[in-house]
Order: sequence, then structure tokens, then C-alpha cells
Amino acid sequence: MVKSLFTRAARVIGGIAALLIVSGCAGVGGSYRSGVDVEAILNHIAQDDVSSLRAAVNSGVIGVNERLPAPAYSTGAPLIALAARDGSIGVLNYLIAAGADLNAATPVNETPLMLAAYFYGGNENATQRHDAAVRILLDAGANLENAPHNYTPLSYAAYNNRQQALRMLLQRGARVDADASNREVYINTPLMMAAMQGHRDVVRLLLQAGADPLVRVRGGHTAREFAQKYRHSHVEPLLACAESLPAGQNYLQYCERSARVATNP
Repeated sequence: MVKSLFTRAARVIGGIAALLIVSGCAGVGGSYRSGVDVEAILNHIAQDDVSSLRAAVNSGVIGVNERLPAPAYSTGAPLIALAARDGSIGVLNYLIAAGADLNAATPVNETPLMLAAYFYGGNENATQRHDAAVRILLDAGANLENAPHNYTPLSYAAYNNRQQALRMLLQRGARVDADASNREVYINTPLMMAAMQGHRDVVRLLLQAGADPLVRVRGGHTAREFAQKYRHSHVEPLLACAESLPAGQNYLQYCERSARVATNP
């Protein structure tokens, strides 16, 4: 069982690895007390085994804000972040009730809300669990944003086509352009992330929510240029239209129609 759970975790870190490559981040720090059976605790989390984890906490074996090495986080990640990544709803509720730090970040500045918004498992049930994890963290008061010049929960949801999570984040007031200033940003905005991946419906949602298509990575691309670079021809016309949108013009009424005309002459 231990081997199968670690194999499953290893399979799902590819997307996060891609994000880390984009951001150029590297893991630092992290520790846990000696004598902790790391594999057992990780399996309690992965299996959503609340009673076993609670017993470990109550016995003093581990604290709710402990950091443990795990797949993709060899130097340690907070238990609550690992629960969010696994979509382990029972464990997540328990840790929140027990006082775990809602915004405890991994060594590469990923918050629990970011991980819940990114991962979705391999089936509909797993996706629903991760959507529920997003809702639980939002209801508990998790930060919608992140440290300056870091990816945000909305960015992670956009990158991995998590549309329900994205809608929840937008409804709660997540900044659609992250920390862009004067149409410039140091790290990709949610719109750029969706454009890079070719997620047309996410691009539409973000534009409808007011994402600025003219924001540019410092020294780099706009969202449209990312779509063009990665040859997402089903996305680039929408962004090109949005870039030239007349002031006050409704995006859906204008760009959707223009894109259909451009792609179906």
C-alpha cells in the first residue's frame, strides 16, 4: 500500500515540476522531529485517515504544523499542504480545526490553496474532492493571493484547467492579473498560464472577469504571444481581439463573434 501511494504521488508531480521550471524556483529548508514514521503519516494523509493522524498528533508524535519530506518536496512540506494536494477532505478539516496554518507554504512558496486549486486526481470523484478542498480553505479564510512575484491559486487553477476552482476563486475576489503593475509583471499571470496551455474556456472566463490581455512579463510575452509561441491557434484570435478591444466594448459580444468570423471565413 505504501508503495502504491508513493507511486501515485510521483505520477502527479509532473505539472508542478513544469511550474517550477517556469518560475525557476528551488526548494529550501524543512525539518521534522526524529522518530517520526514519515511514510505512515504520509499514508494517513493520502488515505484521508483522520483517526490515525489525530492519534499521532494527540500522542505527541507529530504536530499539526509539522513539515515532512514528500514526493516533490524532499526538504519538507506542511501537513496541510500535503492534505490539500491529495484532496484529503477529512484530514484537511481536522488540521484546520486543530489550528494548522492555513497559508503554510511549501519550500517553493506553494500555499495549500494553490495545491488544492491545481491537482484534480484521475477521475471525477477526485476532482470533486479537490474542488471541495478549495471551498474548505476559502471558507476557513485562506489567502487568495501569495507573496509578491509568486504564482497564485488562480494561476495554478488556470494552468491546469480547473474551471470550477477558478470560478470559486474569482467569486471570492482573487486578483485576475495577480500583482501586475503598469501592465508589467514579474511572473506569469493566470491569463498567460491558460494561454500557454491552450485552455480556451479558461481564457474566456478570465477575459470575462476583466483580465488585462496587454499585461506583459517583464522582458517577455503577453498572453497572446504565449498562445502564438505554443501554437494554440484556437486561443490566439480571442486574445488578439481582446488586445484591440474598444473601450467599454463587451468582450463576449465583440470578440467571440470576431473570432468565429476569423476562424470560419
